[in-house]
Amino acid sequence: MKVIIPIAGCGTRLRPLTYGIPKPLLPCAGNTVLGWIFKSISFLSASEIIMVIGYKGNEIREWVERLYPKLLIRWVVQKEARGLGHAIWTGGKEISLDEDILIYLGDTIFDADWERIQSGEDNLIAVREVEDPRRFGVVKIEDGKVVDMVEKPTHPPSNLAILGLYYIKKWGSLYPYLNYLVEEDIKTGGEHQLTDGLRLMIEKENITLKVIPVKGWFDCGTKKNLLETNAALLKNYLEDKMNKDWIKSPSYIANSAEIKDSEIGPYVSIGENSVVKDSIVTNSIIGSEVEVSNSRLFNSIIGNRAKIKNAEGSFIIGCNAIISSQRRISEKDNYK
Repeated sequence: MKVIIPIAGCGTRLRPLTYGIPKPLLPCAGNTVLGWIFKSISFLSASEIIMVIGYKGNEIREWVERLYPKLLIRWVVQKEARGLGHAIWTGGKEISLDEDILIYLGDTIFDADWERIQSGEDNLIAVREVEDPRRFGVVKIEDGKVVDMVEKPTHPPSNLAILGLYYIKKWGSLYPYLNYLVEEDIKTGGEHQLTDGLRLMIEKENITLKVIPVKGWFDCGTKKNLLETNAALLKNYLEDKMNKDWIKSPSYIANSAEIKDSEIGPYVSIGENSVVKDSIVTNSIIGSEVEVSNSRLFNSIIGNRAKIKNAEGSFIIGCNAIISSQRRISEKDNYK
């Protein structure tokens, strides 16, 4: 089995955070988004991981090669942002058509039925019921099988949203249809869609695609979702629990961080070499080498090397930013 992880996007919905940090390396629950992905697929016997990179790709590669030197990774550059289908097509050009493939989107963390995937018995797609399926790719199910799918439909055929995890038993079942979409420049919503390739695979090859149960689905694609994922992972998956009077669990504080006369938590992650003094921090992600003093932060994401002094409220700020003597109670503007 080979794993394709597309991480070429710019992370526009996470700006200003992604101006300084590529989206896969954003901190989350004592790790990074990509670090949690690697942890989740560590149960699989993957012969190779194909990373499809673009924006800040060199930074991602340097980070992975430094912290995961034993992983068998092939790096592929997506030179143009032409959609998810194009990214998967780009990453899969040199894969044998007989190879089994797991596609794992790089801005989502899954806790899935990995044993079922490892068994290789069925073609699988992860879905979940959502309130507003118009924001997602959507599948239609009959007799336990996917019979149709469409990307962000105005009139959804169901409320089953596609989550971003796919297992294809033979790459040759899907790749020719992605190749067809790219070569013929067939787009939906201005992009080459993976959903369209899967739909063609089902229609033309009569391939059976079944639904895979997902225990946990953690989206990291927006600022609000990143904070929610941080909280969920701290609560349910972090092994090292903090047990100190001034820390409200669940929270994570790096060993090199310095905390003085402050209250931390719940749902707080603080990165390496950060310093928090005379402050209260709740439901927030604090990057590395950050300085926070005499402040009250909640529902905040703070980029690396930022400095915050005499501030109160919810802040979403990028690397090297400086906040001083500000009061921002409303979160509305932060989550746009």
